[in-house]
Amino acid sequence: MKKIIIIILSVILLGTAGFFGYKTIKNKKKTEETKQVVTKKRQEVNLLELTKRPYITLIPRTDGRELFLNIENLKLKEELVEYELEYQAGTMIQGAFGRIDFLEEKPPVRKGLLLGSCSKGKCRYDEDVTGGSLTLYFEGSEDYSLKGEFTIGTMLEKKGIFSSRDAKVTLEIEKGDLSESTFLVVSSTMGLPKEVKGEVVSGPIGFFTASKTNLTKSKLTFKTDKDLENPMILGWDGTEWQEYEVEKVTEGYSTLINNLTTFVLVN
Repeated sequence: MKKIIIIILSVILLGTAGFFGYKTIKNKKKTEETKQVVTKKRQEVNLLELTKRPYITLIPRTDGRELFLNIENLKLKEELVEYELEYQAGTMIQGAFGRIDFLEEKPPVRKGLLLGSCSKGKCRYDEDVTGGSLTLYFEGSEDYSLKGEFTIGTMLEKKGIFSSRDAKVTLEIEKGDLSESTFLVVSSTMGLPKEVKGEVVSGPIGFFTASKTNLTKSKLTFKTDKDLENPMILGWDGTEWQEYEVEKVTEGYSTLINNLTTFVLVN
């Protein structure tokens, strides 16, 4: 009888040890997998050369309550992207997150990013949104991460002067070219819609409203302390790059533009 009890206890102990051993290995494996994911997500951004990057735009909804993320010109057989939009809303930092599977949604892709939240048909919008950043994690033949910043505001709020978040690019819009309630986004497009000749010194930077807008004589300035031999400011017309006449000014290089689009300063 004692032998039977000893055998039963031995089996129970072995089973218990095996269970906890398996669980420890399983948990360790999960931890390692989590570490790999975290490491992947924390990889350095903007290491991919400019000519290989996709073209990214953020277009505001008419009322400024939503941004439309547009991704096009993919070059590296990208299969999916995870996006993180973080933005300043008054004193709070808010965000919008998600992923796009390019095997299911063929590029170019357009995705609405609400500056707020909706539940059961009711939406709550964040107030006093001034700008933030967009981070993209691409997976495909070559994994890479991109990050760009943006600002958003109306003609009334900005008094007609719109700048990139780092203040290196400024656009002064003539009074009357846009209504006071028009929202305008200034954002890094991270990549180019088409290659340019020469070295990109500043940009690409995009200026976008909900609909196509024509201007009279608005002043665009790229701020730089570099003395360029052959400076050119190029604007994208949807098909080709258009060259604008450049003026050397104290803070850098300026030009007069007649539409809102993506611009680069090239040497």
